[in-house]
Amino acid sequence: MTPDNMIREKDGQAGRLGRLRPAWPPRRPSFNRHAGRDRGGRLARFTARHLDREPGASVRQPRFLVAHALWILAVTLVAVGAAAAVAGSQTPVYRSQADVVVNPAAASASSGNPPNMATEEDLVQSGTVLTRAAGLAHVPEAVLARGVSVNVPGTTTLLQITYSDPVPRIAQLRAQAVALAYVSYRSPRPAATRGRASAARAAPSSTPTADLVTPASLPASPSSPDLLIDIGVALIVGLALGIGTAMLRDRLDDRPRGPLDLEAQAHAPVLALIPAFRPRAGDAGGRLVMAAYPDSVVAEAYRGLRTRLVQAAAPGDAMSLLVTSPGWEDKGTVAANLAAALAQSGRSVILVSADLRWGRAHRPFGLDNAPGLTELLEGRADLDGVLRATEVPGLRVVAPGGMPADPAALLQLPAWPAALEDIQKRADAVVIEAPPILASPDTRTLADRAALILIVTDAHRTTRARVRLALREVEPVRGKLAGCVLGNVGRRRHLRSPGPEPLADGHAPAPDLVFEAAGHASPQGSKQ
Repeated sequence: MTPDNMIREKDGQAGRLGRLRPAWPPRRPSFNRHAGRDRGGRLARFTARHLDREPGASVRQPRFLVAHALWILAVTLVAVGAAAAVAGSQTPVYRSQADVVVNPAAASASSGNPPNMATEEDLVQSGTVLTRAAGLAHVPEAVLARGVSVNVPGTTTLLQITYSDPVPRIAQLRAQAVALAYVSYRSPRPAATRGRASAARAAPSSTPTADLVTPASLPASPSSPDLLIDIGVALIVGLALGIGTAMLRDRLDDRPRGPLDLEAQAHAPVLALIPAFRPRAGDAGGRLVMAAYPDSVVAEAYRGLRTRLVQAAAPGDAMSLLVTSPGWEDKGTVAANLAAALAQSGRSVILVSADLRWGRAHRPFGLDNAPGLTELLEGRADLDGVLRATEVPGLRVVAPGGMPADPAALLQLPAWPAALEDIQKRADAVVIEAPPILASPDTRTLADRAALILIVTDAHRTTRARVRLALREVEPVRGKLAGCVLGNVGRRRHLRSPGPEPLADGHAPAPDLVFEAAGHASPQGSKQ
């Protein structure tokens, strides 16, 4: 299925891409001879996937998490790494614990009143008990007091006396010393009496007593830092921080949120979505996907763009199309591939790089900058001298030429309309690469002589404000605006060179009927 075999959910302008949906669920073919149907299905799925967003709406869940996955992951890893670094820089601390039970006083035992555990807890950390413990542990009282802590679990009469220290043995000895000091204070040894009768006549005690239940143990592992807990907390905090900052970045991002949002900003139809791709290193011709990768989904997107522009052009007239952009989007690549797509449909096409400052449409063909349009307009070369043949049959290119001293003045000379008229007589279609709208006033001069205007935008670089300003600049010629192209959509991927397809008899075609892996067309021309 090709992009032309789609249904529209809503009537709109001819050639409008918005709200297009596949006419049926495309299937992945099993045979290589159905590669054209497969790339059409892939393009249909790609287009439908990027038409899910409404104008001005934020990225939806779970697409939001997918779109910002790298940012969220980076923030989370930074948080976890910081927590691990802080935990690794801390000195391990060991804790030893001794358990002491507090018995109620004999005088209140009959009434069932339990001891006041808050008082006993304060007593353990009082100077009276710590002075005794410091003597037992042979350490100054001030040093001993820094590591002592007491806890009463629930409503029990149990005191959990702990001591923390970087050395496990010291933590054990000092916890035991504090526990023994408290027990000796609460349960002093009775004084010797002269007889049993005197002991029987002694009054019952009004203070609680204490017994050591569990001696202080030698800790085997540090109590802090706990690396697993620290990393777990950092993971939760990092995820929350990553998602929160991703939402903030998404709200502050001024880039169009899909083709529907771009249509709302430009008040013009989006004619095609060009998937992002990454040419192989050192392969300058790899950007000319119509010749290097004709079976790719990117090439299929350019064919769909060609169809919509042909439909928008006046029937019977030679089509002259001006390709420009708001800023520094890659309009040269779009112009080159669109010209190649028009030539592959059987038309005679001339590609003119009229961006005399930054023109790049000739580069995918491996052509030099001069001689070109500058030499033609200055009278130093004729049209036959600047027209260059390309590897695409039916396509010729006019490079921008040498950099003139005043490009704007050169394009305003009568030589430009005369040259363009001569070029149009020699081709069925003329594709003109113009300077960026917001970077040069030359675009308006070139637009006056073109029949259609195509504005190239970039899904990762173009902003809404830039689109609105560019459309304001071309407002006087808005009637010529065919629409916009949203390029560099999705994740950038390497394209693969097509392999030989089997013929009807099952044998592979001859080498001159297929494209080689280097990405150059065979002498027989491109395969349509």
